[in-house]
Amino acid sequence: MTTDIQAPPATVADWLTAIFAAAGCPPDEARVIAEHLVDSDLSGHPSHGIVRCRRYLEWIETGRLNPVARMTELTRGPGLALLDGHYSFGQVLGHRFVDLAIDMAAESGAAVIGLRQAGHLGRIGAWSERLAAAGLVSVLFVTVAGSRIVAPFGAAAACMSTAPVAIGVPHGTDGADPFILDFATSRVAEGKVLVALNTGGALPADALVDEAGRDTADPRVLYGASADTATPDPRGGPGALQAMGEHKGSGLALACELLAGALIGSGTNAADRPFCNGMLGIVLDPQRFGDTDQIARDVGEFIAFVRAAAPRDPAVPVMIPGDPERARRQRYTAAGVPLPAGLVAALSEASVSLGVPVPPMFGG
Repeated sequence: MTTDIQAPPATVADWLTAIFAAAGCPPDEARVIAEHLVDSDLSGHPSHGIVRCRRYLEWIETGRLNPVARMTELTRGPGLALLDGHYSFGQVLGHRFVDLAIDMAAESGAAVIGLRQAGHLGRIGAWSERLAAAGLVSVLFVTVAGSRIVAPFGAAAACMSTAPVAIGVPHGTDGADPFILDFATSRVAEGKVLVALNTGGALPADALVDEAGRDTADPRVLYGASADTATPDPRGGPGALQAMGEHKGSGLALACELLAGALIGSGTNAADRPFCNGMLGIVLDPQRFGDTDQIARDVGEFIAFVRAAAPRDPAVPVMIPGDPERARRQRYTAAGVPLPAGLVAALSEASVSLGVPVPPMFGG
């Protein structure tokens, strides 16, 4: 991605906090949203970060997103909870979900939690990272109701969402890197297509499928005429994202629709629904599974064994899931978060419209 500005993360987070507070979010919640978005960019996933701001602001303006977080318990029992997010900010709900999971796992050793009707939860791996930092294993299935933008294997029409999955396993040794697997079940995340649309960046040749069933890397088949607006609509075009891994990835996406959609009440993309995330989380305390020292040794030994594997390219070491994010976070924290000029211009326009001063480094 071509970048024009390397901005200090704290400066960007302060600016976004002021923007979301002006849009109606409580100041403390605006800070949580801003820091989550900046961390997504720092982690090398701008598709789930700052680029989302204009879309969020539009959703607030149109009443599709509640700027004040609200989460109610519909069901609560030993090790089990069902929550409703009332279409409020997923970044805030995600933190509350994690806090509840930590408390429930401490009580019961395990927590199975469904969160329905949440606003966009952002980078799902962030929640597994927080749970791993608390010493907990997590498996998170997510679906996106109202976001029918992925074609099942063999199809030329969108039927499902990008349906992310995240799995986190703590190392068990203080200061050691956890295993954090985080991916969309589409060939690429929709946000990456949005970034490519905004920057001209390249996508895999088979990232999308057009209305005739042909492979394509053209973002405009997803957004249609809305590609030229301030907030492109991924449901505006005749094409769709492709599922990853052919029938295997497509099957996993269908499972997410059923587990994080039908089971917990967020609904599936078989019907038109308001946009929301549904998340089913399974959280486990490894201390309840026996000898924690042995578990820690096994995890650590296997991670070291994989990293020590002979690389195909001697210049590129073998990594475990989570390593690329940690490396980028370290690099971008020191050098600054990379922001394309077009994104800065869009944020500046939104900032001015809300009466928030644009920071001097961005031309204010």
